[in-house]
Amino acid sequence: MKNLLDRAIATFIRHQRFFRSVGRILIVSLIVAVALSMASLSVGNDWPTFTWFSVNLLTQHLLIYYLMGYWLLPRLLYKRRLGWLLLWIVLGFWGAYLINRAVVLAVEPTQPKAIHYVSQIRTFLDGRGWFGPFLSLRVFLWNFVFSIFSPFIFLTLKVIKDTIVLRQQQFQLTRNRLLLDRDNAVLKQDFLKAQVSPHFLFNTLNSIYSHVVGTDDGAADMVLRLAELMRYNLDTASAAQVLVQQEIDYLQSYIVLEQARHGDRLFVEVDVSGNLTDYLIAPLLLGTYVENAFKHGIRSGTEGSYVLVKVALEADTLLFIVENSISQGPTVVVARKAGGVGLPNVKKRLALLYPDHHSIEHDITDQYYRVTLRIDLTRVGAPRTLAQSTVQ
Repeated sequence: MKNLLDRAIATFIRHQRFFRSVGRILIVSLIVAVALSMASLSVGNDWPTFTWFSVNLLTQHLLIYYLMGYWLLPRLLYKRRLGWLLLWIVLGFWGAYLINRAVVLAVEPTQPKAIHYVSQIRTFLDGRGWFGPFLSLRVFLWNFVFSIFSPFIFLTLKVIKDTIVLRQQQFQLTRNRLLLDRDNAVLKQDFLKAQVSPHFLFNTLNSIYSHVVGTDDGAADMVLRLAELMRYNLDTASAAQVLVQQEIDYLQSYIVLEQARHGDRLFVEVDVSGNLTDYLIAPLLLGTYVENAFKHGIRSGTEGSYVLVKVALEADTLLFIVENSISQGPTVVVARKAGGVGLPNVKKRLALLYPDHHSIEHDITDQYYRVTLRIDLTRVGAPRTLAQSTVQ
């Protein structure tokens, strides 16, 4: 039995649009059938009178159902604007009465059944005027049964169906919110787990530094700078902007480590000028160019290799130049590819963070590779652009 019910629900979900169309056609058919039946029961086979009554009832029932069900209820009842809903119901009820009254007073039936019904209605409508349903309970009940009762039944069914659907949607939203909260908790847990390894390495480097300081000052300095690099990466992972001076300090620590690794066969010069503490920049944006210079410019191991780095401020524009020597052979090919994956990613970040506020120039010869980057920076305390605020 349960499997049969599950299959029925699955079939309904798969063909939900079809069943909705069938349901609407069925409701319209029932409204039409009820309206014609009420007209026939009222006036029998008096066709002129039946035509007036049936057209009136069909029009009213359909208008009431669709206006109430698809316009008033979603905008007023479901949003708890009950005062406006009551006003529209009263106005609609009164409008239906005025139309019904006009139809009853206009027809001239010829069949006994129709004459009896119309005469009866005219009897308790006499003297009631335009405000009859508000002055007489009998007129109120007749108008309700004649115009409201049939669509009222279908509207009640629709409200029940809408309520069930709304509850299902609310349940689904609540379920999705709980799933999202769970996923966020898992992500936070994974993030904390991912931080264990960098922090472990950082703390280990500090321990190594404490053991070698005073014994081998060169090694201690390298360990300290490596720890500073890792600390900078950890601290700026979620930062949108940092001081330019912090970014340059990071680069200088990296350059010192690379220079120590390559020794005397590499000449390195760093030229920094300008007040870098007054400006902000996206973190970890410049290091790829320096890393590219060390990675591809001197890997052949020939003497006379060099890396030149220049950092300067021109008004509010950062001028960043990195130049490295190129040895003959495969190194030239690698340099012309501009660093593989790293540099394309930097270009994407620049396009997102500094649209129309940066420029990149590449100068490649057989002896050197030079990249010149200009970025319009933001002063400390100045409002950031939308891109800098939303993209990290």
